[in-house]
Amino acid sequence: MNGKETRSGFFNTVTLKIVGVLLILFAAVVLLWRGNAASNQAMPALVAQVYFDGEYRIADGQWQKIVKGNHISSTEGDVTLRGDFHLYAPDGEYAGVLEEDTLIALYTDHIGLTIYQGENEPFVIDMENPLYGSSVCGMGWTAHSFNGSSADPIEIVVHNPHCFGNERAVDELLSNVAIWDNINFERGVLESGKMLRYTGIFLVVAAFAFLGTALFSALLHVRNNRIIWLLGLAILSVGIYLIYDASGVSFWSEFIAANTTLLGLSMMFYMFFVSGIITYFLQETKKVGTITTVALGIMDGIFFVLPVLTGIFFYDTWLFWVIAQTIANIVLFGCLVRECLSADKKNRMVYAGLALLLLAFECDVAATALGWWKGGLLSRYVFFALFLLALFVILQVIPGNINAAAKAKELELQRSRLEAEKNSIEAELKESRISIMLSQIQPHFIYNTLGTIERMCLKDPEKAFDLVRNFSLYLRGNFSELDSVTPVRFAEEIKHVEYYVNIEKVRFPDMNIAYDVETTDFVLPALSVQPLVENAIKHGLMRLETGGTVVIRSYETKTHFCVEV
Repeated sequence: MNGKETRSGFFNTVTLKIVGVLLILFAAVVLLWRGNAASNQAMPALVAQVYFDGEYRIADGQWQKIVKGNHISSTEGDVTLRGDFHLYAPDGEYAGVLEEDTLIALYTDHIGLTIYQGENEPFVIDMENPLYGSSVCGMGWTAHSFNGSSADPIEIVVHNPHCFGNERAVDELLSNVAIWDNINFERGVLESGKMLRYTGIFLVVAAFAFLGTALFSALLHVRNNRIIWLLGLAILSVGIYLIYDASGVSFWSEFIAANTTLLGLSMMFYMFFVSGIITYFLQETKKVGTITTVALGIMDGIFFVLPVLTGIFFYDTWLFWVIAQTIANIVLFGCLVRECLSADKKNRMVYAGLALLLLAFECDVAATALGWWKGGLLSRYVFFALFLLALFVILQVIPGNINAAAKAKELELQRSRLEAEKNSIEAELKESRISIMLSQIQPHFIYNTLGTIERMCLKDPEKAFDLVRNFSLYLRGNFSELDSVTPVRFAEEIKHVEYYVNIEKVRFPDMNIAYDVETTDFVLPALSVQPLVENAIKHGLMRLETGGTVVIRSYETKTHFCVEV
């Protein structure tokens, strides 16, 4: 019965986890679909919707009809658009062509525009061109007044000044045309990017919470807190990316070049920290992952420094960064496959989740190059799914680690207290040894011995010499034990007794000392036998009128070594 209940509980747990993962992935797919659909829609117009109706050609190719929703590449050469702007009411009803001198908002994503209409001078919107003003590289909005009453069609030449670029730049230009209604237009654009911007702000706040937890864990010496640092920094990078990728960034941050730099750096740092997270979980291939991540960090540093030292736009280094990151991803993906082959089921789920991040990045690279969807869209939602899972796991792991660290700290304090008690006991033992030593060299014993030596020097110099030698060896044995904390061998202790006995026999020649030593192969506390011998002489032999014998015996039993006096 218990076995069935256990299996039932196990399957219920596994089922809940599987259902939770599927729900999260389903939500990610729905958000991906909605995000892709939203990226193909025009910005909300407050007064009327604006569409460009006409034809286009790429470089010197054939003219083709502009069909709403069809992709027009912006990386195969200059794109020329020819036609007119038409107005539609918010309900979709046709409202006619532009009125005279109507301000139209045009969105440029790392592209330049040259606008021709009739005999008017060409109007250049090229933020990549230093002649336009300051040399900036990025995304932004520009207002231009078109003469809707002119019989001449409008011609717009779209130029991509980079060695690569946003494949969907022309699509974004056409789908985001709107009437520039001053502050209302800006408010509408900011409103359209509000959800993405707020999500980015939330992730930045969450990242600082992670980093604060990592710092707190470091102060508590929590093990494995490096993964918390890596997760916090990766989440921070994604948050910054979402903030600067949201619509209307140029309206609240007018530093176009800085916006592009922050957007690019956030992408670089995110993938770098993802590589670090993957390397953290590697076991058999950790060395390969570490070398790959370090090399990737060096390359990222080069891509960042190169525009500072040269005239290259930071945006132009992104292609080479993508190539370097792709090579690193292939190596790390191979490491994950190798780990999956030898890992248990639990760790295989971890490696599969990490592999999704790499695959999502490569899919976004391919989609950006082919114009399928806006860059970073798939990585964004795969990250959200794994972020929720990671958050769930960390909320379980961190409290356990902190409790373990607190217990370890408590054990360390207990160990410190025990160490202090041990030192106190050793100090007491040292004082005891000093007291024992001092008890062996009482002043009257020293005076008597020195007096005996004095008399011997006149009567028998040779005996005086032997007495001085034994006395010095006796004192040396006592003083050498002051700093000793370890037991001594019985053979050394019995020598110390002999030095003492030789001194006393000079003073009392009729005294007899007998040694019955069967074994010396053991240790005992220093200065432990000599006091017994001294007491035997002082309280035993001194009470006899003449003679007397002190017997010192040592022997071994089955369980003990014995010493008798």
